[in-house]
Amino acid sequence: MLIGELSERTGATVRMLRYYEQHGLLTPQRTESRYRVYDEADVERVRSVRCLIASGLNVRLARLVLAHAFGEEVELPDDEAGCVPLLEMLQDELGTVEQRIEALERSRAHLSRLVADVEVILDARRSEHLAGKCAEVPAGRGASGRAGGHLADKTAARLAGRATAV
Repeated sequence: MLIGELSERTGATVRMLRYYEQHGLLTPQRTESRYRVYDEADVERVRSVRCLIASGLNVRLARLVLAHAFGEEVELPDDEAGCVPLLEMLQDELGTVEQRIEALERSRAHLSRLVADVEVILDARRSEHLAGKCAEVPAGRGASGRAGGHLADKTAARLAGRATAV
């Protein structure tokens, strides 16, 4: 496949694919007329590159991780004096990635609770519409099962108030 198709299949711009090539992250074959030619393995490689860079790795580390992940020879310093700083940098980067994962997990938990509360609200509104009156939503408990302060609790109280005002 040519660079345009690889771009389309991976979501990376043609310019970004050329950047990856310049920095040794991608090494396409060339036709006699010097067109870049890619195969299915390159699709996976570009997706991996994008993931590594999106996770915050710099190009140098991404190249090292990719080489290791794809079973290629990893260029390491010849002596301990060169390996120790590399190991420290890799350990620091791993710690940073783990912190990002923890933050993402917290965000996912918050979003999941919000989705659950909004689903309770929508169910209550649908029931209210079908029954012609306010649906019973247990006071003090949202979809999360936790007491107080949640969106579903506030909406349930508002819906109950609307039903008594009618």
